[in-house]
Amino acid sequence: MKFFGYQRQNGEVGIRNWVGVISVLDVANPITRTICQNVSGTIPITTLFVRGQYGRDLEIAYDTLAGMGRNANVGAVLLIGLERTSTEAVAERIRHSGKPVESIMLQDIGGSIAAIGHGIRQACNLVIEVSRIRRTSAPISALSIGVECGGSDSTSGLSANPAIGYVADQIVAEGGRVVISETAEFMGAEHVFARRAINEQVRKAFLDRINQHEQEAIARGIDIRGTNPVPDNIRGGLSTIEEKSLGAMVKAGSSPLMGVLEYSETVSGKGMYFMATPAPAVESMTGLAAGGCQLILFATGVGNTIGNMVAPTIKITGNTNTAANLSDDIDVDVSGILEKGEKLSEAGQRLFEHTLEVASGTNTKSEVLNQRETAISRFEPTI
Repeated sequence: MKFFGYQRQNGEVGIRNWVGVISVLDVANPITRTICQNVSGTIPITTLFVRGQYGRDLEIAYDTLAGMGRNANVGAVLLIGLERTSTEAVAERIRHSGKPVESIMLQDIGGSIAAIGHGIRQACNLVIEVSRIRRTSAPISALSIGVECGGSDSTSGLSANPAIGYVADQIVAEGGRVVISETAEFMGAEHVFARRAINEQVRKAFLDRINQHEQEAIARGIDIRGTNPVPDNIRGGLSTIEEKSLGAMVKAGSSPLMGVLEYSETVSGKGMYFMATPAPAVESMTGLAAGGCQLILFATGVGNTIGNMVAPTIKITGNTNTAANLSDDIDVDVSGILEKGEKLSEAGQRLFEHTLEVASGTNTKSEVLNQRETAISRFEPTI
């Protein structure tokens, strides 16, 4: 099976063909959004902070912004920065992908009105340029899929997550990539998932990330194991962190764990990977998109409406009430697994076929409704 995507100069294949207008720091956000409101075919990639960040946080911010710019779904990039140094720090991380990169520095161009006018003109030209690219047939091996869950309940681990796992196995079998994230979602069952590591080095790296995440929380006076599941999980029928974790990990299917990625790190190999991200959906999906995932499969039990700005997000539920109450936001309903005796393989195949449809251009509901957001992880105070 194949899908139809946009071939990029570096050999990657996009499932969308956007011009990404990227704020290099928070003060540029209003200008970035105004440009995108006036130019069809653009998406605003905004951020908080950056100015005043340092060390690890600053590098994560630069790498994540650049990673979203490098994502194959973005055909060209317009950076909106305050001054040259920070703007170039992001630009140079994108240029090697081969796509056009333009920049505007607010201090150089003469303020917000001039920046908006110039930005609209540049974005317009970039949109026209990338619109000349046509979709062509591409193998499933060109896909990188992120798998996510939020608002989990007792149906998640029994239906929606296994259906995603079915798709994950199909993608890996065809030579593609699957990335599972959310570090805290493995606690209590991390030893089970670690058995899937291809070697001792990968196993240790995975367990080290889980332990590091927990120790960082403990150092701040937070007991993740004692406060998880969160209230909406409990209302949905989950009773222990182990139950939640065992249900969450099945999103990755049954493939071996090939490697461990840092937040927003680019996925370079084939197969199934783990990315160390926070559990909140927007932060986690931002890392997945920056790591190169063109599409995200998102399971929700009691309901979560958000999608990613760069990677189209397919919302899946196995809860018949959520499928009805949040029908405006749910793309695929697999509640038939529990309610009507639908086989997992049948529901999984439906989701797989829908995944390829979205990869070939079918819009997700979060795209159509613009229920999309970006948030980059941070760990230290701003100076």
